[in-house]
Amino acid sequence: MTETPAETVIINNSGYRFPSAVLDWPGVRIVEVRADSDVPTDLTGDVVVTSTEGSTNLAEILSRGIGWVHTIGTGVDNFPFEILAEQTLTCSRGGSGLPIGEWVFAQMLAFAKAMPEVFVSDEPETWGIDGRIGSLRGATVVIVGVGGIGTEVARLSLALDMTVIGVRRRGRLGPFDEMAVVNDLSEVIGDADHLILAAPATAETRHLIDSPMLEQVKPGLHLVNIARGALVDQDALRVALDDGRVARASLDVTDPEPLPARHWLYEHPRVRLTPHTSWMGPGALSAMMALLRTNYDLYRAGQPLEGIVDVEVGY
Repeated sequence: MTETPAETVIINNSGYRFPSAVLDWPGVRIVEVRADSDVPTDLTGDVVVTSTEGSTNLAEILSRGIGWVHTIGTGVDNFPFEILAEQTLTCSRGGSGLPIGEWVFAQMLAFAKAMPEVFVSDEPETWGIDGRIGSLRGATVVIVGVGGIGTEVARLSLALDMTVIGVRRRGRLGPFDEMAVVNDLSEVIGDADHLILAAPATAETRHLIDSPMLEQVKPGLHLVNIARGALVDQDALRVALDDGRVARASLDVTDPEPLPARHWLYEHPRVRLTPHTSWMGPGALSAMMALLRTNYDLYRAGQPLEGIVDVEVGY
């Protein structure tokens, strides 16, 4: 068993205020170091908790005895891997599955029920009849990425008798017997009524949704992206939105982030855009910190950590 210090020093370089429950962990001392501040000359620590981008002093902090780096978020595509030496890197994989799953399901329901288009503020032409209203039951959802988020979306979709197909990098094993799993999106994208992007951003997934892929979709597709904006070629998406192949794009992520003023995604009538907030909800940050606590306990016990990032593949 690996020996650990009697007191574990966690350096908070994330920009988030730790919930009070974190501050009460036995055997741990939290040291706050802002991401843009000078690093105290006498600073040493065991663990640094950070975000995936925006820190100007992380390399200096890592030179102060750090053995383990934990990122608050799930995606690590913006993490500066080149500054790592022998440190273990972990992320909050799976910590946002529940709130993001709810967000995705809300978007699918809104699309199926033609919301907000069906809302009225004046007397409608007809009362009690609206042909735009559909259903999720019997629809097919294709989920790219079968991690914590994809699994939650699949669970909710199966509860409403949807046909669920998962797409993963390798392997055909899914979290539920009722769902199919494939390794090639092009095999199933033409079946999708709802296409959910929940895969990590890597060189392999950059512009996964491009012009050739969008040529294969069923007209009227609902595209949902809660992964990273880089998974979608936004120029190709604009063409598909304009000609109706994509009936709605529900996007919580874009490329770049934040979007510049007057970007076309703000104004397109078939786009529903939120500013990377799908992970939020009561206790969202505490849930991510619970994963840190699990790993902290493993670290203290000299056990392998969870959510280890494979730097070679980027997630």
